[in-house]
Amino acid sequence: MIYAELYGVPRPVVVLEKRADTGPGAWASIQETLARGIVGGASDRTEVRVEVFLAELHVIGAVRKRYSERLALGPMLKEQVQALLSDQRQRQAALDNPDAVDTAVDLKELLARAGFIRSLKSFQMENLARIVRLPHAADFSVPGAGKTTVALANHAVARARGQVEQMLVIAPLAAFAAWKEEVTACLDPAPRLTVHQGVGSLVPQSTRILLTNYNRAANDYDRIRDFVARRPTQVVLDEAHRIKRGSDGVHGRAVLDLAYAARRRDVLTGTPAPQGAHDLVAPIRFLYPGQDRKILPGSAYNERNGRDEDVVRDTGAAIAKYFVRTPKARLQLPRTEIVVESAETRPIQKAIYEALLGRYRGEFGLATKDRRDFDRLGRIVMYLLEAATNPGLLVAGSDKDDETGFAHPPLQVASDEPLMRLLNSYQTHEVPWKYDRVREIVAYEAARGQKVLVWSTFVRNLKILRGFLGEYEPAVVHGGVPTADGASAGAVTREDEFDRFRNDPGCQVLLANPAACGEGISLQHWCHHAVYLDRTFNAGHYLQSQDRIHRIGLAEGTLTKFTLLLSRDTIDETVDGRLRDKIEAMAKLMNDPGLVRVSLPEPDEQVGGSAAADDDMQIVAAMLRR
Repeated sequence: MIYAELYGVPRPVVVLEKRADTGPGAWASIQETLARGIVGGASDRTEVRVEVFLAELHVIGAVRKRYSERLALGPMLKEQVQALLSDQRQRQAALDNPDAVDTAVDLKELLARAGFIRSLKSFQMENLARIVRLPHAADFSVPGAGKTTVALANHAVARARGQVEQMLVIAPLAAFAAWKEEVTACLDPAPRLTVHQGVGSLVPQSTRILLTNYNRAANDYDRIRDFVARRPTQVVLDEAHRIKRGSDGVHGRAVLDLAYAARRRDVLTGTPAPQGAHDLVAPIRFLYPGQDRKILPGSAYNERNGRDEDVVRDTGAAIAKYFVRTPKARLQLPRTEIVVESAETRPIQKAIYEALLGRYRGEFGLATKDRRDFDRLGRIVMYLLEAATNPGLLVAGSDKDDETGFAHPPLQVASDEPLMRLLNSYQTHEVPWKYDRVREIVAYEAARGQKVLVWSTFVRNLKILRGFLGEYEPAVVHGGVPTADGASAGAVTREDEFDRFRNDPGCQVLLANPAACGEGISLQHWCHHAVYLDRTFNAGHYLQSQDRIHRIGLAEGTLTKFTLLLSRDTIDETVDGRLRDKIEAMAKLMNDPGLVRVSLPEPDEQVGGSAAADDDMQIVAAMLRR
């Protein structure tokens, strides 16, 4: 007999024990079947990742039958397997009869009895009707479509039906305020909501909704898991694209592990696949642990091919049954205008950029695969983006408040190199053309009584622009500006800066980076023009940032304008073309052609960029070889 049990400390694993009467053939075959998930063990004991064990249950069953071997499941593992089988039955019933959904009248009556007091829009009610039929579901509606409202309605229904008792929400810090506001606006009486402050913070027993972020959940995993396990809990991932690295990332691994303690799981994101089909693996694995390979095509697991036409087609068809999506076209928003302003860099900046290209040209082969090469290419990307916007950033390196993914050292240049002479003379003799253009746009809009949102990847740009645009009293929000939850006494918070931008007539510009406030913020009532000083290859950041000012609530006839500043013959053009490819691929995955129309310039405004290589780093390597 082989005995198997699920253990949850420190992370969920299935432990298989070979008892004295176990046949060697059966034991060897089961170990071979589970090889990709084995994380430890001995000759008569094997530890395997739980998602792999569940995914291979059918193979294990076949091995057991072939060798007439008994497999005994411990109580925890038996409960998990039974939950999986129940999920499969409910999921299959919903798929077999997609039209058998609750009527709007029935749902409205149930919501009223459950204390849900907000009136849902027709498309929100349609989404809710589909979501509550599935054991676990994804809402991939565009930002501004009310995903938070629908999630709270789903919770009210699940609680009224006795399926769950409490809720864990994992969301970016920027979305905390929206969740707190929505809970009060949707539920009466408002349940006890506690913001989890991290390791050692108080989580009262009366908490019904616990709000945390991805970093805190990972760092305080044991306590978060205990909260989920103590009562039947619905776990909601907001901006779920943040776990796209899955078990390869700290946040993704912790969240995927929480799936085994949750009674119901839901994911929310308007940008579910910013890099391609592979981004969907982790969210589907969270929703249906051990079942993702039965849902997704095998091609979705190859990250390099994630935007190939056949992969996009097959993956889109496979996941269509498991998510709802309200496209922007359904929101009937006023139109957008996307203007690409492409200009030559000024002489010294042009010389610096060309010298930088010359330094790295030819260093990377046709098939760059070495990890060290990729790490170095990542730094080079940062240098090229800085050089295309403000070469003065090169000698400083990343700011302490930059996101971790953008961290890089100062450019190392010998004092006698021509490039160093150019860098030393730059700040004395030249102002970046993008800075001057931003000031012109802000001045023009301020004269009309309009406010402007300026996006930049680099915190140093934001800090420099704060002084450069001082007469317009800019508000500044980036990763170094704390949120109100947990800020020290007297500190200027993100909420303070947003409030100043919204309500202070003297504050006519907001300087922000997409990594810190591209999600969960609504600015559409106060601002209708966003300027992109620079962009990275991160399509999610770009799409999410657009939706801060183009969302439900805009007055009819309002024109929302996006101005993209691109330095000609630089990496800006490569990024622009790459983002177009990614957005077009995601539009096909989501069956949302309007995403391209709303989020990208018209084809005749396209200013170049190639997507011939396999991924972003290969694109940069190809650019450097030219």
